[in-house]
Amino acid sequence: MTIKAAYFNLGGVAEGTPLTMGTHINPAINHGRNVRGIPWPPQGQGHNVRAWAELIVAERAALGVAYAPDVARLVQFSGQRIGMLWSETLRYRRNVAYEYEMTQVREAAEWLLSNSAIL
Repeated sequence: MTIKAAYFNLGGVAEGTPLTMGTHINPAINHGRNVRGIPWPPQGQGHNVRAWAELIVAERAALGVAYAPDVARLVQFSGQRIGMLWSETLRYRRNVAYEYEMTQVREAAEWLLSNSAIL
């Protein structure tokens, strides 16, 4: 949610605006796929943390407000780390994660949250 919020904030959507699939989410995903060339699988597309991370990095660069290279790498790394170990379908299954997996996701999420002001 932090990455999505940063993307929509960048696009001028006011904080507190209810995001809808038709007006916000799907157009952003299509923009990512068709304009920014981001591979965005259809399953769970609104929840794809890796793709949202790539989109915010690409969009900022295209708008001339790119992240510093080390920040861009950490945004993408965090999105990839979470994306590799989490899927929205997991919440519908009994799943026991390994401790190291939980640690990796927690660290990536904590980095995003603690740096949300610069996203």
